[in-house]
Amino acid sequence: MISMRKKVCFLLGLFTISIVSFGQMTDPLLRNCALNAGAKARYLKDFRIQLGKTTTQGELRYKANISLWKNTKYRFTLCNSDDSTGELILNLKDDSEKLVVSSYDPKTGRTYHSIDFLCNKSGIYQLNYDFLGGQPGSGVGVVSIIE
Repeated sequence: MISMRKKVCFLLGLFTISIVSFGQMTDPLLRNCALNAGAKARYLKDFRIQLGKTTTQGELRYKANISLWKNTKYRFTLCNSDDSTGELILNLKDDSEKLVVSSYDPKTGRTYHSIDFLCNKSGIYQLNYDFLGGQPGSGVGVVSIIE
């Protein structure tokens, strides 16, 4: 027979896990951004970006690494908070720091809120986020697998 102490510990553990899991999607910006990825997109990870204004242009300021798998199609969805001045952009670089895809086209000045990437080589990739023109802002980047 299971002791009362074990039952309480088990229930407390389940409660903690459910709070942590549910807590991620209670953020309306994250929830909406994940929904904007589309019906065939399966949520993997999110990155919350909050940056102040900068006067120096160059490398994008927020950097994170992610492991991507060959022959897998990924969708990167970008969402700005309502109070954000800048527009969130993303550059994805491979392990040799070569740009493989970007949500900003400097030739046209157009930004994309969602970009797809078919990974041709498994490895660690670098996500580089910033706000266009070094503007201040906050937003979220969601990474999904397209099924």
